[in-house]
Amino acid sequence: MMQSEFQQELLRTQIEIQEQTLKNISEEIHDNIGQVLSLAKLHLNMIPPADENAHVKVNDAKNLVSKAINDLRDLSRSLHGEKITEIGLKEAIASELKTLQNIGQFKTSLKVTGNHYKLVNQKEMVVFRMVQEALHNALKHSRASAVWVEIDYQQDLFNLCVSDDGIGFDSLYQNPVETGIGLKSMKNRAALIEGSLLVDSAVGRGTNIRIKIPQ
Repeated sequence: MMQSEFQQELLRTQIEIQEQTLKNISEEIHDNIGQVLSLAKLHLNMIPPADENAHVKVNDAKNLVSKAINDLRDLSRSLHGEKITEIGLKEAIASELKTLQNIGQFKTSLKVTGNHYKLVNQKEMVVFRMVQEALHNALKHSRASAVWVEIDYQQDLFNLCVSDDGIGFDSLYQNPVETGIGLKSMKNRAALIEGSLLVDSAVGRGTNIRIKIPQ
């Protein structure tokens, strides 16, 4: 019993350190890089019109800087745990999927069923980090054309599934090093919030990662 409690506390401490690190990175992006880009955009706006060719190039540069500012703002928000808690799990996942789709590699969608409720005790932030991990690995390894997230708010069970139509792998003989799923980290996070993680995949049939949390 004491060993189990020690492991839980150690895991909780590790996650708190990770969250603080991500928060620091988020604030650095917002306060420094974001401000520099905003200043660069201001300078571009002050360039007087010249010939048509130069005008087009300046406008292209302004659009690129604007896109970089928006992308960094989304990235900063996705790293900042407190902001995730503020906007809620559904909105945070929707924003993450939008950012992912903007990369242009595959289509994304979010489906929500049941009566929405808020998970307690920072569980939403932990679930969001697990979703981020699943999406990151889909982007990196799945070769998918589509990724979708389904959230089902049942009265006694919170159910979330991240799926893709990629190449998949043999989940009966899964190797985290080879698949890149990062199962150990995700399963640890699930255990911390008294939930479970199930990975269902087969070669050529995509991957489904299901998170269940009793209410």
